Amino acid sequence: MHELSLAMSVREIVEDAAKQNGAKKVNEVNIIVGEFSSVSSDALEFAMDVAKKGSVFEEAKINIKTTKTILLCSQCNQETAMKDYIFKCGACESASVKIVSGDRMYVDSIDIEN
Repeated sequence: MHELSLAMSVREIVEDAAKQNGAKKVNEVNIIVGEFSSVSSDALEFAMDVAKKGSVFEEAKINIKTTKTILLCSQCNQETAMKDYIFKCGACESASVKIVSGDRMYVDSIDIEN
């Protein structure tokens, strides 16, 4: 379960941000998970409950939002959402596409209290 190591990385990010801003408490952490990131939102949610124990954000609300994978077509230059994990342009059906978003997980925002 690599989600636990990801959750521990989130803990480091949140604790560093809290320390840099002199925060006494973190109220909320917003995490974005791309559907093509190989991260299970459910497993990450469980891992975050474990990772936040004994930290400055132990009582914080953890919001995990999943985003679609967006492909850019080199044929028609359109950005379309990937469907059914098939690398094909949703506009012209070309296979000449590359992922432009939705393949990563990241901390989007942290609500801190001074």
